Amino acid sequence: MKQSYTAKTFTLGALEGLSETQISEHLKLYAGYVKNTNALMEKIAAHKQNAEAMAIELSELTRRFGFEFNGMRLHEYYFSQFEKSEGSADKLKMALESQYGSFDAWKNEVSAMAVMRGIGWVLTVVDETNGNLLNVWVSDHELGQLGGQKVVFALDVWEHAYTVDYKPTERAKYVEAFWKNLNWQKVEERYL
Repeated sequence: MKQSYTAKTFTLGALEGLSETQISEHLKLYAGYVKNTNALMEKIAAHKQNAEAMAIELSELTRRFGFEFNGMRLHEYYFSQFEKSEGSADKLKMALESQYGSFDAWKNEVSAMAVMRGIGWVLTVVDETNGNLLNVWVSDHELGQLGGQKVVFALDVWEHAYTVDYKPTERAKYVEAFWKNLNWQKVEERYL
């Protein structure tokens, strides 16, 4: 039997521009993804015992699994980026500068993507085949991710990530607050 998942605990402290209430509500949503991932794993395993008779149910459960699992995992990337740590993120910043011309050019591209209409995520992934750092838009957690690419950066732009503190029309203010709290050392740990 597959091992179940447990919601992680994040040591965040006070965040500038993101209230404790906002973070608390967002963490509850994350816990729901963990719970649903576990429930789906159990249901899929049970349905596989009679896969032919349960083919329709099994296919829908399997499709839903990607949404719940990726929702869980992307939120773990997101929240861990706010944890404090020691060290620098020089290697990642140098790679971003090399590819995008400057760190600010990369950041501006991410910020522009983050305020596009629609729900989803902005991710920076590293193509492990050639080392390219790619900024991608992911809708509904499972739509738009590039297969086999390592996520090094994650920005949640679903409305649940900011509407306790900001109006739906104030996504740009949320993105500014996100940048103020981001811990680059955590991001670089994924890059290395």
